[in-house]
Amino acid sequence: MAMNVGSSGEDDLMMEINTTPLIDVMLVMLIMLIITIPIQTHAVKLDMPQNTPSTPLAKPVVVQIDIAPDNAVMWNGERLPNREALETCRSTSRRTTR
Repeated sequence: MAMNVGSSGEDDLMMEINTTPLIDVMLVMLIMLIITIPIQTHAVKLDMPQNTPSTPLAKPVVVQIDIAPDNAVMWNGERLPNREALETCRSTSRRTTR
């Protein structure tokens, strides 16, 4: 540490860094680190439920409806004679999927 003794006519600026506050802050941070490390190493025991595999869902019934260029309706590849037959197939399909 430098110290100016006596009075010289010049006002010299002190070009050194005061490290005392820096050391104080570093010591406080070191103490906080030392205190918090044991807290972080403690484990908490939890009784977690075990995962049970769920039952597989039933595959949905896929219905293919085609409309031919001559406006004929096909239900899963079968030609339906009229619109009433389409409604019958649709209601039958709803009953079997539920």
